[in-house]
Amino acid sequence: MLPEPLRDLFRNYHVRTIDPDRAAELVIRTTLARGSWEQIEWLFGYYGAERIREVFMKDYYGRRELPEPTRCLWALAFLGEAPARETDPRVRWRGRRRVPPHSPQ
Repeated sequence: MLPEPLRDLFRNYHVRTIDPDRAAELVIRTTLARGSWEQIEWLFGYYGAERIREVFMKDYYGRRELPEPTRCLWALAFLGEAPARETDPRVRWRGRRRVPPHSPQ
């Protein structure tokens, strides 16, 4: 069950059913994106910087579910530099998920 300090971040969930160990990626991403300073401190105390970095890097190079301002902030912390922001809206908003090519069966 989620601890009391994080429960307000998960209003659309049944917080009693969220196991912070089994749902670590959800808890980490949500807290990085929407958490207060106290919630971020709890996050680092519970999971440790390396586990949080792993989840961030998976999102950063993968699906990019974190909002762009959040990605930029945590890129400074984990990568030492902010990513270059794309100004061309066609590139900035392009789909990041690729549909695999259809293979005849």
